[in-house]
Amino acid sequence: MLKPLVIAADLGQRAVRAAASVPGADLAAARAVVASGRLVPSPLEAGMSGRRSAAGTFYDKAATVLLDANRSGARRLVEQADLEALDADQMERLASRCFRIKEYRSALQLRRRAVELEPENPLRWVALARALQRADSGAVVHDAVAGLTSGPQSRTEEAREALRRAEQLAPQNAYVLHERGKLEFNHGDHQTGLQLMRRAAETQPRAQWWVDLAAAYRKPHIADLDRSLDAYEQALQLKPTSPTAFRGVIVMGCRADQDWARLWRNAELFESTRRRRSRRARMQLMEWIRPLFTPEPTGAEVSAALTCLEVARVKGLRLSWPTTALLIYRLQFAQRMKAGFALRRGLAERSLAWLGTTSAQHSRHRQKVLSALVYLGRYSEAQRLIDPLPWEPSNTVERHRLEKMAADVHLIQGRLEPLIDYAARRAEDTPLHGEQRMRELIAGKRVAVVGPADTGDRFGELIDSYDVVIRPRLMTAFDDEQAARLGTRTDIAYFSGRDLGPLMQEADAAVASGDLQMVIGRGLSLEAFDGQMPDWLRFYRHDYSLGFHGPPMGIGRILYDVLQFSPAEVSLFNVDFFSGQTAFSKGYREAKDESLGPYSIVNEIILAHDLVFEHRLTKAMASTGVLNAHGVAGEVLGLSEEEYILKLEGSPALRTRTD
Repeated sequence: MLKPLVIAADLGQRAVRAAASVPGADLAAARAVVASGRLVPSPLEAGMSGRRSAAGTFYDKAATVLLDANRSGARRLVEQADLEALDADQMERLASRCFRIKEYRSALQLRRRAVELEPENPLRWVALARALQRADSGAVVHDAVAGLTSGPQSRTEEAREALRRAEQLAPQNAYVLHERGKLEFNHGDHQTGLQLMRRAAETQPRAQWWVDLAAAYRKPHIADLDRSLDAYEQALQLKPTSPTAFRGVIVMGCRADQDWARLWRNAELFESTRRRRSRRARMQLMEWIRPLFTPEPTGAEVSAALTCLEVARVKGLRLSWPTTALLIYRLQFAQRMKAGFALRRGLAERSLAWLGTTSAQHSRHRQKVLSALVYLGRYSEAQRLIDPLPWEPSNTVERHRLEKMAADVHLIQGRLEPLIDYAARRAEDTPLHGEQRMRELIAGKRVAVVGPADTGDRFGELIDSYDVVIRPRLMTAFDDEQAARLGTRTDIAYFSGRDLGPLMQEADAAVASGDLQMVIGRGLSLEAFDGQMPDWLRFYRHDYSLGFHGPPMGIGRILYDVLQFSPAEVSLFNVDFFSGQTAFSKGYREAKDESLGPYSIVNEIILAHDLVFEHRLTKAMASTGVLNAHGVAGEVLGLSEEEYILKLEGSPALRTRTD
């Protein structure tokens, strides 16, 4: 859907620019967009009644993009609106447009007035509750590109009260239950939120509600993989054409029990509902590939599937993007890395062919284009599309996105200064808790980043000689063997989303005893943290933004975060990029998390990240002259991409556990 909307935005921008010489053209264009919405139900009305149509959904997205391309007209429309002349429905239509383009104060003003006009209409209270959850500024929110940035703040109690009023007026309405569930889940009461969302989905089954429930179950602080998978599968059964539901089934199925036959049945359902052209040939191809989706396909079955895919490619026949992603996962879990990465490069090429490069001042479109170009190694093309900035940003977040992407294109080419400069500007305009303390610990210091692999290296004494020792997990007690390999200090520990809650008490004790200086959590985890922020806890601001298949892994995220604080030197130890005997050293994780397999955390290296790009990005960081790698880490970074892939194909660390 992204490409048609971007094209629409481009056409809208051109129309507004062409009429710029006519006074009020931007206002007239905005008025026309909103007025055309009378032909379809408002988004909330459609949601509450269940009468959402394809035409209404497309209008909703297209109108948002067009008004975003004409913000001056949208603002003037609200400023000049005669509220006395509008009825409640007209106010809601205008408010929904304001809300979508992040004009939250205007949306709240309109929805308050709509409640005054129709206090007995539950829809007005639901709409008001939504506006109240974006009512104020001053919060820190997570943006997928810019990272942690200033954003809207919720008036949660007022929103909760508005939803209670809606429930009194419509006690049997499942939509109100769903809205209450989302509010409670997003604001700390996770169990109540999950229960309410589940009640709504079971009372009135809707694909989107099952998707929302599945997304809640998969959050790192919940991590109920089986329930998330079941909910995504329910959504796909209700709407077999939904790529969102199907992608959820794929990822959660690979994280959970890895029932490959079940995943392929869902793939066949999804493919059978796609366009009629070439459907019979696609389904025949699916049948030929099916043997790949047994618990342990033979080498002959894998080779036969790859041959079928190559023949189909030559004939111009291809499976959908999500089904191709599932094939990549299956091949990589079967340790056929070369074939899997080749398919992913094909997806990057498909991205460019589909998206084109005209982004119509749409930063997320530009990000997808740049990510594909960077993955394919076409750095010069990527840089021309982002540096200098391709358009004048319409708001602060848009500027942050564009500047961040420009810094990341420079970094993949070994240039660190743009990222350091960008991070310094962001620290000035949006200071974050713990950031100054991090700067004091890192700037100008010699930093050792010690990974979790048992590489056979014995650099403990050298590690202890560094000013700061960083690990991807908390370690404060070391036996003699560990001391020889790993050193005896942890100054800074980076926690994953799953580890943050369970290890907080242990971290607090380590800080109190002087064995630890700081804990760093992922920016994505900030929204789930509902306690008081201790002095020693920091959430890092942002990840590398141009990963075609996810951000860097733990070590890559640490290096990216540390480098922007201008250390004198960063040295990498005990990392083999999963090319060695084991994924982690003995005792680092519980048994199920020591290798690939059902319910293992190691699955994330395939599902959420890209090993080849991780290797390439780390080499780029090393080429800045600040990062160096010791022992096995240096040897693996010295490999070419082809040599590294070959090493992964024979790596015991990537063999799937079958027990």
